[in-house]
Amino acid sequence: MIKKIVSNELVRGSFVLFITFNIFNILNFVFQFSMARMLGPVEYGVFAVLMSMLYFMAIPSDSIQTIVSRYTSKFNVKEENGKIKSLITKSLKKGILFAFLIYLLLIPFFYLFSYFLNISFFLVLLTGLMLFTFFLIPTTRGVLQGQKRFNSLGINMVLDSGIKVLISLYLVFIGWSVYGAVLSILLGSFIALILSFIPLRKTLSEKSKSANFSGIYQYSSPIVFSILAILLMQSLDVILAKRFFSPEVAGQYAVANLIGKMIFFGTLAISKSMFPLSSEKFDDGKNTNKIFYRSLIIVLFLCVSALLVLLLFPELFVKVLFGEKYLPVSNIIFNIGLAFSFISLSNLVVLYCISVNRKINTFYMAGFVIIQVILLWLFKSSLYSFSIAMMISSLLLFIGSLIIIKKGR
Repeated sequence: MIKKIVSNELVRGSFVLFITFNIFNILNFVFQFSMARMLGPVEYGVFAVLMSMLYFMAIPSDSIQTIVSRYTSKFNVKEENGKIKSLITKSLKKGILFAFLIYLLLIPFFYLFSYFLNISFFLVLLTGLMLFTFFLIPTTRGVLQGQKRFNSLGINMVLDSGIKVLISLYLVFIGWSVYGAVLSILLGSFIALILSFIPLRKTLSEKSKSANFSGIYQYSSPIVFSILAILLMQSLDVILAKRFFSPEVAGQYAVANLIGKMIFFGTLAISKSMFPLSSEKFDDGKNTNKIFYRSLIIVLFLCVSALLVLLLFPELFVKVLFGEKYLPVSNIIFNIGLAFSFISLSNLVVLYCISVNRKINTFYMAGFVIIQVILLWLFKSSLYSFSIAMMISSLLLFIGSLIIIKKGR
């Protein structure tokens, strides 16, 4: 029985990504914690603003990786490595072009951003260079994901965050302050990009074979907006909390949101490993239900386990990780955890639908984001009611994602 479980592709892939993804997340937490202590409140405040800018600039990254992974798995079924090479080269060329054009177009915005927030314009320009990795590294990682090379994908992500931590500690220590922190992110990402080509060397040695990508933009549109909707539903509550509540209360709520994100990122590995497996089976004409149900059970188990901790030890959890000043949110972290559990399940369902070519209406997904904003605005009387609104809107998103599956069938 144990041998059968270990030999299962989904379980094995999910386990590898679950471990490496969480090492990646832990290292990112160490990075943020270290920068907060080393830079001090004023400089870390500048750094945090720049990270917020990066978060929105990175939105295309997940979509690109998902699209590349889907096409790679499609070619991988027929062992068409030449077409995968063509996909890599075309995606990288377009990625460089798009990143360069968008960077140029954003320069006026960078200037206004630096002027109104009193941040060095050069520092903002330096941070903006991350656009290039946001458009390039999803291609190589998407191919690794599509080829089910979960070890290489996970190791690359761990190296990315690990290099970033080491470089940042050194550069900030020698006095480069925020520039050192930003430069460490750039160097970590670019080094990870270069290293991601090593496990792809066999594919890149193949003779490039032309493939038809004419429908990629039409295909990618629902993917981009679906992933965008899920990303927005993880972050709009923090932005609105800053608008509705005092700075102190909004800061406390941000910690509750971070706890919720731990659940989302903790289960993301399951969705990432399921995607190429269900894509391949679908393209091979095989039934994909078993993979989906297994993934759903694993994500449910992880979510329920996390929720039990938040339900039984809310104050202890908050106090140990974040300190006593954040204890006021201990009564809402279960609600937020439940909300992010629904978002995690929705993400799994949406990725499954994409993997089996289920039609996803763009306006349909946008509707859930609008519903969330309305509910958060209506329930802004207290943090507790605010968390209830977050929970309800996330539940509606999950129900809506299940309707997509039903309609597709």
